Amino acid sequence: MGKSLLEYIEAPPREFIYTILLIILSLPLVRPIGLPIPVSARIREYHEYIANLPDGAYVFVSVDYGVSSLPAFEPFMMATMHDLFAKNVKVVFATLYTDGPICYRSAIEKVNPDAYGKKYGEDYVFLGYVPGGETARKALAEDLHAAVPADAKGTPIDQIPMLKGIKGASDFDLLISLTPSGDVAIGWIRQWVTPYGIKYLCVVLAMMMPTIEPYYPEQVKALCGADKGGEYEFLIGKPGPGIKKSDSFSVGHIVLMIFIILANIAYFSLKMQRKEV
Repeated sequence: MGKSLLEYIEAPPREFIYTILLIILSLPLVRPIGLPIPVSARIREYHEYIANLPDGAYVFVSVDYGVSSLPAFEPFMMATMHDLFAKNVKVVFATLYTDGPICYRSAIEKVNPDAYGKKYGEDYVFLGYVPGGETARKALAEDLHAAVPADAKGTPIDQIPMLKGIKGASDFDLLISLTPSGDVAIGWIRQWVTPYGIKYLCVVLAMMMPTIEPYYPEQVKALCGADKGGEYEFLIGKPGPGIKKSDSFSVGHIVLMIFIILANIAYFSLKMQRKEV
């Protein structure tokens, strides 16, 4: 004798559950739904520092992560770029990682500064990979032109309009670093924040948060986990890879809850039927 419908609902084949979950989890990754996401105070604080930048302010953004960390950091980096390009500010990008230029290009191509009317060399510039670790940070702070004679495209720094009046750290209103390395995050404090008093926003992996937490909110004005990229995208209204992941995660849990509720309804219905017999 075959199973009844209630019996199938009570204990559906695991293959059926896995197939449904695979389909449901994949759909938001193709097209984000944009389900509401609670936005934490840390993300709001990070956004407020950017939102309150005055017109013409200079921001230094260090893409301090490599290809291995790209999936974790790119949603937050893209949201940061969207947030900055929506403002009338000048943005200088650089990286301390040898494969950082790959990560920069991946994010900037998806954000598309042209859509904001931003021009390379006038509104933003990419200095490329700056070798030297902490020595490089110190050199950039003291004399950017001497530390990086040309940008990533090979254009001499002195010929880039937006950098003609910029000497070093003291000319920047805000410093932002996204990195999986605690040493890199703290290095910016030693070479830029402490000597020059620049405001510093830092994004790290969730597991690195306890390492940087002692510096918040004095040296690090806003500290966020890279896994919060979806929250940031939702806050600024720019759906991207972070929201896709969040939607997939949320929808997957909703489907599992539906399975659990239906299975329990079927279980108790069958139990009542057996009692009646």
